[in-house]
Amino acid sequence: MDPRRFVLCAVLVGGCLPHTPLPRWSEASKELCQGGMCYRVGELGPSWQAVHREAGSIGFFDAQSGGVIESNATCRDDAEATPLRNLTGQLLIGYTEREIREERTVQLAERDALYSRVDAKLDGVPITLQLYVIKRNGCIFDLSYAAPPDRQSAGQADFQRFVDGFVDLRRRK
Repeated sequence: MDPRRFVLCAVLVGGCLPHTPLPRWSEASKELCQGGMCYRVGELGPSWQAVHREAGSIGFFDAQSGGVIESNATCRDDAEATPLRNLTGQLLIGYTEREIREERTVQLAERDALYSRVDAKLDGVPITLQLYVIKRNGCIFDLSYAAPPDRQSAGQADFQRFVDGFVDLRRRK
């Protein structure tokens, strides 16, 4: 499987972002900050390499799993108005033959988040997506993992640590 397809997937999962200065990423603390937005994610294993960083987004690729893990934050005035299911649907734009395997509300950073596991195709290539979407204090955060279905389990533990380490570092409004 061509790894570039999964880097493309990370960009698609993160959405179309405007051109802004690169966010500050601290490898040591796993913190990404852009303007007034700042958040932390959990530790990934050593095989994960940063391949994408723009606006409130950072993405990592792992050759072993063929997967991409990404986090993204978008802060806007109407962030609280859109339901989590609709926000998740926006992340799936561009994917075909989508089948939601699991969808449930979970607690993340002291808020309700929507977790979804979706089988889909990207340019005709099968892919499994795991998505967490949360709204918090005027920002929408999404954490995603995309990998070929037959290798998806290889990055599962890393993705769970990534999600479990998520913290919104902004002061509460």
